[in-house]
Amino acid sequence: MDRRTELTARAYFVVTVFAVLALIIAFRVLKISLIEGDKWRAKGSKNVQWMEVDADRGNIYADDESLLATSLQFFEIRMDATVPDAKLFKSKVDSLALMLSRSIRSDKTYGEWKKTLYQARKAKNRYLFIAKALDTEEVEMVRKFPIFRAGRYGGGFLELRYGTRKKPFNQLASRTIGEDRNNAQKVGLEGYFDKFLKGPTDKRLMKKIDNTQDIWVPVYDPSEFEIKRGDDIVTTINVHLQDVVHAELEKQLIKSQAASGTAILMEVKTGAIKAISNLTLKDSVGVEIINTAIANSSEPGSTFKLATVLALLEDSLADVETQVNLNAGTMHFSDRIMHDSEKHNKHMVSMKEAFAISSNVGIAKLANDAYNRNEAGRMMFRSKLTQFGLDQMTDIEIAGEGVPKIKDPVRNKKDWYGTTIPWMAHGYELAITPLQLLNFYNAVANDGRMMKPYLVSEIRKEDGVVKKFEPKAMIERIARPENITKAQEMLLEVVENGTAKNIQSSQVSMAGKTGTTRVNYSNREEFAKYNASFCGYFPADNPEYSMIVILYDPKGAFYGASVAAPVFKAVAEKAMAWRFEIAPVYNDSAAVVTSKTIPERNVGFGADFTALFDYVGLAYKKKNKNPWVSVDPFETKMIVDDKKIAKNAVPDVRGMGARDAMYVLENLGLRVSVIGRGKVIRQSLIPGTRTRGQHIDIFLD
Repeated sequence: MDRRTELTARAYFVVTVFAVLALIIAFRVLKISLIEGDKWRAKGSKNVQWMEVDADRGNIYADDESLLATSLQFFEIRMDATVPDAKLFKSKVDSLALMLSRSIRSDKTYGEWKKTLYQARKAKNRYLFIAKALDTEEVEMVRKFPIFRAGRYGGGFLELRYGTRKKPFNQLASRTIGEDRNNAQKVGLEGYFDKFLKGPTDKRLMKKIDNTQDIWVPVYDPSEFEIKRGDDIVTTINVHLQDVVHAELEKQLIKSQAASGTAILMEVKTGAIKAISNLTLKDSVGVEIINTAIANSSEPGSTFKLATVLALLEDSLADVETQVNLNAGTMHFSDRIMHDSEKHNKHMVSMKEAFAISSNVGIAKLANDAYNRNEAGRMMFRSKLTQFGLDQMTDIEIAGEGVPKIKDPVRNKKDWYGTTIPWMAHGYELAITPLQLLNFYNAVANDGRMMKPYLVSEIRKEDGVVKKFEPKAMIERIARPENITKAQEMLLEVVENGTAKNIQSSQVSMAGKTGTTRVNYSNREEFAKYNASFCGYFPADNPEYSMIVILYDPKGAFYGASVAAPVFKAVAEKAMAWRFEIAPVYNDSAAVVTSKTIPERNVGFGADFTALFDYVGLAYKKKNKNPWVSVDPFETKMIVDDKKIAKNAVPDVRGMGARDAMYVLENLGLRVSVIGRGKVIRQSLIPGTRTRGQHIDIFLD
């Protein structure tokens, strides 16, 4: 009995002790969570927090899926010098210092690195900077270095991943593509489509490793997480046409020493913008700084005369053969004198001729006689500008579009003068953007149907298309068909017999209107400054593209015919040569090179190409260091350049033969199906997609 009583007493004692401990723990839990919860949570959040982490930003593509903007992934390497134990540090620090000095940080010697590592250890530096801007291959190498190979918790290896936005084509359409800026407003397509490109925001547990500095690192290794991606957008921009527009505009910008210039090339039937350049002359080079084409509302000058003559036609107040007295190019309107830009001795001419020679007096007199007799007439003229869509914004997919400013004789009565109608008739006392003016010309080229200009055709996720943007009309018919035809005839007359006859071409027919705008006409004492412009379309008989070119403040020659129109001509000839695959003209002085004398662009294994070029005797220039290359025609030789193949991303294999494409893709762990024969023209997975052993179809032609 005594033994049993003793065991029972011990059991009760143990149970009592556990019960008391349980009560104490429960009390502490309740006290900490309910009574002292806020205090402890505040302390904990000072050192460990869930922080938002953005996904990889999506890519921006041209219409052929060439990359216009992409996020390249880089790594910054740090070291917590307090983590390695004494034995590991002492035995391997020499090797680590040697490896660093011979690879990613050769700017410091072995001895300097050894000293740095010992000093960091002594100072208990938990965030020693090792290197930054390392790519995936480099960081994989560094992970295997002595001490670092022990990892984060054994060797103090800290790896911070970040993305850097790059534009492979540099200045081409740079301001339109835009900027992804951390501490400033995003601009261009990067800003307008930010919520799609940015992608889903994730959360990651971060801890503070230094109380003296605001330094946070992931609690878990970043490589343990699959990084999410933002959506990709496919633009309407064509890289070839963009290159031509940029080069021709820059050439004229330098030649005329203009302050800046802008050019937009639009597809007539759809409104798709194929090229857009906004160049500012800086150190004798054109750089993209401000998107003047979309943001800058200014007086268009003589290019606006098209709206005036079309209004007169629509209201049946004049016809192409209506006679007007130019009075030798000088005339009074109210209290002001108007002059034609060039002296002549012409008097009675038709409206068609007045338009072709760009007579300010002739077009102003026609408008003044027709509309400036009373308020009803003035309202009639103003209503036609609304009918033509000239007071509408285009709602292009970029923030900051300039607002058109066209006076109303009732709402703006205080700012309406006796001179307003004649001056508006030739493009003054009003302001519109280059894109808005081009959109009007595009409607005339498109037989009166005004299309909405657009820059983006698709938004895509990794697994397919999210949304397509189809062409759509802003106004189904801006004017009666017979009047559109007459307007087209007058625009053709400008090139055939008028102010732009200097740009006639045997390769392509063009129609358009020159413009020469004095920007400081209100101050006659100031040295005159001009903008030179040309707006039109080509080919004239079956328009494919419309285009506007403006040079701001050119020095020397300043007329639209001599400064802006030659850019239009050069682009038209090269665009149509490319469009219809006729002999391309690479520059004004070089001989014509046809597709039969030099191959087109190709992608594949470098040794194969150079062996072939050597065999057939074709000149080439090697710029590659990697085995995979892209070869591009340049004048009379081929340029052999690197074709980078990332280890963990789907490459762009378009242009490769089936053998090369399959070799590259299968070595990345992808399962490949080949459809067709020839060269790859399309692939089912978007370039840049992270490889995870997916299936990919490649289509050959």
